[in-house]
Amino acid sequence: MAHDLRFALRMILSHRWFSAAVVATLALGIGLNTMVFTLIYAVLYKPVPVPGGARLVAIRNRNLSQSDNSMRVSYPDFRDYRAQNSTLEALEGASDEEGVLSEHGNPPQAYQMEHASSGIFESLHTRPILGRGFIPSDDKAGAEPVLLIGYGIWRDRYNSSPSVIGRQVRVNEKPATIIGVMPKGFRFPTNVDMWMPLVPTPDLEKRTNRPLQVFGMLKPGTTVAQAGVDLNGIAHRLATQYPDTNKDIGVSVETFQQRYNGGNIRLIFLLMLAAVGFVLLIACANVANMMLSRALGRQREISIRTALGASRWRVIRQLLLESVLLSTLGGLLGLSLAALGVHWFDLSTQNVGKPYWIQFKMDYAVFGYFAVLCILSGLLFGTAPALRTSRVNLNEVMKEGVRSVGKHRGGRLSGLLVIFQFALTLVLLTGAGVFVHSLIQTLSVNQSVPSDQIMTARIDLPEDRYKDTDAKQHFYDQLLLSLRAIPGVTHVALGSDLPGLGAASSDIEIEHSAVDPAGHRPSVSFVVQSPGYFDAINLPLLLGRDFNETDGTANHKSAILTHECADHFWPNQSAIGKRFRFYDDKNKPGDWITVIGVSANIVQQLDERNPKPLLFVPFRQEGWGGMALIVRSSSNPTSAVRAAVQNLDQNLPLRDVYMLPQAIEHQQWYLHLFSKLFSGFALIALLMASVGIYAVIAQATSSRTQEIGVRIALGANARNIVMLVMTRGLWQIIAGLSLGIAAALPAMRIMASLPISVSPSDPIVFIIVASLLALVGLIACWLPARKAAALDPVKAIRYE
Repeated sequence: MAHDLRFALRMILSHRWFSAAVVATLALGIGLNTMVFTLIYAVLYKPVPVPGGARLVAIRNRNLSQSDNSMRVSYPDFRDYRAQNSTLEALEGASDEEGVLSEHGNPPQAYQMEHASSGIFESLHTRPILGRGFIPSDDKAGAEPVLLIGYGIWRDRYNSSPSVIGRQVRVNEKPATIIGVMPKGFRFPTNVDMWMPLVPTPDLEKRTNRPLQVFGMLKPGTTVAQAGVDLNGIAHRLATQYPDTNKDIGVSVETFQQRYNGGNIRLIFLLMLAAVGFVLLIACANVANMMLSRALGRQREISIRTALGASRWRVIRQLLLESVLLSTLGGLLGLSLAALGVHWFDLSTQNVGKPYWIQFKMDYAVFGYFAVLCILSGLLFGTAPALRTSRVNLNEVMKEGVRSVGKHRGGRLSGLLVIFQFALTLVLLTGAGVFVHSLIQTLSVNQSVPSDQIMTARIDLPEDRYKDTDAKQHFYDQLLLSLRAIPGVTHVALGSDLPGLGAASSDIEIEHSAVDPAGHRPSVSFVVQSPGYFDAINLPLLLGRDFNETDGTANHKSAILTHECADHFWPNQSAIGKRFRFYDDKNKPGDWITVIGVSANIVQQLDERNPKPLLFVPFRQEGWGGMALIVRSSSNPTSAVRAAVQNLDQNLPLRDVYMLPQAIEHQQWYLHLFSKLFSGFALIALLMASVGIYAVIAQATSSRTQEIGVRIALGANARNIVMLVMTRGLWQIIAGLSLGIAAALPAMRIMASLPISVSPSDPIVFIIVASLLALVGLIACWLPARKAAALDPVKAIRYE
């Protein structure tokens, strides 16, 4: 083996340019795969970085009678699950909310906060670096409110001062005492900044109130499935014991990664792995063709080795060792490329709400994958050439010559590899094209909205200071007046959700229609807004009128429907004057609401493939405490808007401050980022495929030099020679495109489940991709054909 290794190294060094081309090709394929595996392992499989993190699970209730059935857990159910289970060594609950931290001498600031059961940090084997954690008495009714802060707050707000312990602060206008600082980087469960005990309240004790995220630590040796069976057994007993609140309530147990990185994120990452897998297969096919062409020059060497007694297995082993060594060298270069790619991806996802426990770093699992990939790649591209090259017939070599023998043996396999490359490239290019085209279509649906002129921010009014609807309305009225007075501001409005960024939903009942039972009623999406909203986002009214200051008050319940919504519920008739009513969370109907207008259509939920009918209701009608500001201005008015809010309420923070395009990009970041990645992978595949067909046609043309010389001498013109050389390539291109289209159609159906409007058979993309690939293939065939047509027949006939 040592002798074979030294010989393989000598062969690689003696053919430096050939080896460099192979190494560069493999570096791209192996590097991209290593990069993507690093990302996927970090997002989907790497345990949370706490002791026992691999055993951490997330637990949710599910409604067995509904398809969209995931829900959080009530506090009494959580308490029963904790007391009765036999598969978890710990079970803890938490309820998330925004916490506004304020105190004398420091401006108020909003942070993500969790109300957590007292054992949560102990279950994660994580202690504060300063002070103490929660103790059981902290989450008892009547306990003094205490607060644990994250490392970031301690560093940025309190300058890492040890005297922060025991400090009296206010959280959401209520007093609390800071008792500890959590370690740097700890933000469990998802980017939390501070924690308070989960203290039971009368409202929390209701089984119909389900606010809790529940986390468990499996006992050693226990599986997720076993925990699911255990907790579903408890849920079944609770359904029997409390039929009014727990009927049809089951339990879903998932790994922590499945809970927070499932769905669309998981699908896109797996699609990305498939894409780079295609790139590696194309690279291996390319290298296999290169190895086959090189084998033509090694027939004499292999024949001599065979004649001297080398067995076929010994020859195959030698050739495979060379292939694996080349693959390893390419992999080492690719590892550097992968490290750069991972670093770029990490930088691109720093400020997009990525869970704190996702760390894009190469570790032993990545290096193990890399090692296996290098070996398998070497075997994949080296096996067929090794088997071909090692099957030597000494009589043929003596009679026909090396070049003739090699031509017969390698031509057909080379052609098949080119067809394979083109088919995979078409699938990859089509996937990238459909993804990018669909993303562009999705993001451009609301072109009438002047997004670049709209500054947005969110305000949440604390319930203890804004106790009723009148107090909230008074604040909003004052704020709108202040904002309209800012120089350069042309339009100001409030909305519960921004255009393209979601909406609330509710079941409704249409007047004079059959009353459907719960679960079968029609459902709508709706946006709560102030007068001036339509003008601010430039959405025209088609019928009726806009909201005024009396809409939404007693006896003036009203709504404006989009054109699609009006046609959905009242087809072929005017919706103006028609009435409907909402159902609340307790399944009770509200007041009748009159339709006063119909607007143009707008896509309110970009990440919904089949959004519900959309309508608008006045903010006086709902009295929401949390609203988004929509400020349309000729310049960025952020500072003036912040000052206007502080003048009205100095303890009220402004959060999520963006221009509207940035707000949309922040929510849809993964689609933007992955579209760039898919496009990059597809272009690399296109380059490899074009180089591959060029190399094969050039090699085939070189092997037919004497034949071409004879044809020219007998009167063949340049056109005849060009067509002769290109015919083989044209058939390979046609076969590759046909096979690729057949494979691309089912592949696109997988992408149809993404949260964008993906057409599984987008004709525009298919035509563009097929035309581009055919053009590149034709150019790759034409270059060696043109060279062949310019041959000197005398020199060509003498060519060896």
